[in-house]
Amino acid sequence: MSQTQHQVSSYVFDLLDNGQGREQIETDLLRKGHDDAFVRELVHECIKLRNAKRRSQGLVLILVGALICFSSFLLTITSSFTQGNFPMVLFGLTSVGIIIVFTGFMKVF
Repeated sequence: MSQTQHQVSSYVFDLLDNGQGREQIETDLLRKGHDDAFVRELVHECIKLRNAKRRSQGLVLILVGALICFSSFLLTITSSFTQGNFPMVLFGLTSVGIIIVFTGFMKVF
């Protein structure tokens, strides 16, 4: 990838991070004199990369939340026999795990 393409792709990532839409970015790059096919392909690839990063972060969050929920289950089972802090383990860790799982779902979908 040439230096110009790298600069343009980093510019597109900056615009995406600032919340601009696909059409705004394409018109901005077209006004700067870039080729129409190049602009469409570059914006499409940048959006695909950004979504892939978010998807992988979401899957990690889902896994962590599921592990927290599973550990909450195990601690609840063992805590019921030892008169430990049963409500905190049962409701606290389970709630934290579910919140993390749904945060991951928001990033994936």
